[in-house]
Amino acid sequence: MAVTRKELKDNAKQSLRGNWGWAIIVFLITAIIVGIFTGAGHWLDETYINYDGTNIFYQFASPIGSILLWIGSFIGLSRNIAFLELRDDQKEEKPYMAAFSVFTENRFGPELINFVLVSIFTFLWTWLLIIPGIIKAYSYSMTPYIVKDMVASGKQVSATDGINASKELMKGHKMALFIFDLSFLGWNILAAITCGIGYLWVTPYYQTAKANFYRRIAGDKFLK
Repeated sequence: MAVTRKELKDNAKQSLRGNWGWAIIVFLITAIIVGIFTGAGHWLDETYINYDGTNIFYQFASPIGSILLWIGSFIGLSRNIAFLELRDDQKEEKPYMAAFSVFTENRFGPELINFVLVSIFTFLWTWLLIIPGIIKAYSYSMTPYIVKDMVASGKQVSATDGINASKELMKGHKMALFIFDLSFLGWNILAAITCGIGYLWVTPYYQTAKANFYRRIAGDKFLK
């Protein structure tokens, strides 16, 4: 990659300048909603594990919990889309709309089906072997961005279009993205020791920098 991690981060800071209030609100809305679904999912999973009776509700608790966790993760894709649009100077001005970007502008269907398949494929690879699962996760990591661009260009996006395009795009870039993620480790530790308050700044910063990473390796390839 011609552009360094420092440049990606500096460009992210530039995009966020004057937009921090918007970015924090987008993060807070998604964090609350994702947290509700994730918390409920974990509670149902634990309830199922600790239950030894025959109540029919509790027998379905674990599958329902998994679905809620999954829904939370899907809604979280709105951050990818919102901060990519910020990076591209095309942000949704209303932060509460940006926080639901995955549902707007005809993205819901294509994003959902590609997300479902990414989740299944990643789970299967991880279930077989941990390391291949991590590698595949990085191969699929650009899928939501690519689907967003494809939909914006007016393309019909099928079930695996985003996944296949991400696998191709990430050839030779998986290690760069892994190191990029590691470079935020210190920031995440700092955010954690502030009881999570630091994530108000760290997450928008990371998401915008990651959007820069995507745009740098993809350009407007999927917008044509």
